Amino acid sequence: MLEDTRRPLSKEEIKHDPLCYMDEEDINEILNVFKISFISDEKLEEDSYFLRTFFSELVNNTDITTFIIDEFVKKDLYDAPHLDEVPFFNNLLTYIDSDIVLSEIDDHKWMYLSQD
Repeated sequence: MLEDTRRPLSKEEIKHDPLCYMDEEDINEILNVFKISFISDEKLEEDSYFLRTFFSELVNNTDITTFIIDEFVKKDLYDAPHLDEVPFFNNLLTYIDSDIVLSEIDDHKWMYLSQD
């Protein structure tokens, strides 16, 4: 999951590596944090490095923007009956302590997203 928090770092986020090694002055300049969360039903082993490297390059890291990568193991990840529906994703967002709550999109609004 890739989340644009549209806010500065929290005190808990500052504890993440490599942010914990930064100067307070540099941390205070950060205005936006992207959170990259890997959620799997088992611990990522060899794939962890590859995923972290790949997704870290998707974020435009600047003096005022940074990102945090976390890994989560949710044993019952695939036990939900409808893995492609909003309640499933809201459950994941809650699991990773996100502030985002998704809502359903009315079917008639999809008509305006495509042209035949």
